[in-house]
Amino acid sequence: MTKTKIATTSEISTTKALKVKANGQSLLVSKVGDRACAIANKCPHLGLPLSSGKLEDGVVTCPFHGAKFDASTGKNVRWVSSVMGITLPEMGQKMMAMGKEATDVACFAVTQEGDDLFVDV
Repeated sequence: MTKTKIATTSEISTTKALKVKANGQSLLVSKVGDRACAIANKCPHLGLPLSSGKLEDGVVTCPFHGAKFDASTGKNVRWVSSVMGITLPEMGQKMMAMGKEATDVACFAVTQEGDDLFVDV
């Protein structure tokens, strides 16, 4: 693993995830409470980027199929629920999931030195 600077404390917020690269890995960095957090920028449903999704109350929503992930742990909060923002009925959700089970997103520990944020990837 390589310790890589990913941002400064002034660049992250609780309302918009910051897309960064660390050692070739695309990450989303955000602030949850008063903690800096980093998760992979890749939805485990179809591998699409989470970076254009919403960050609300510490949860990132996949903009493509509505899966939700805790921005501080990567844990799946809700699996596939929509298509491009349009909520699907339960049967449609099951079909859109294509047999894939709910999966967490990789989470990376963030350390802070002064105003600089680092991650080991």
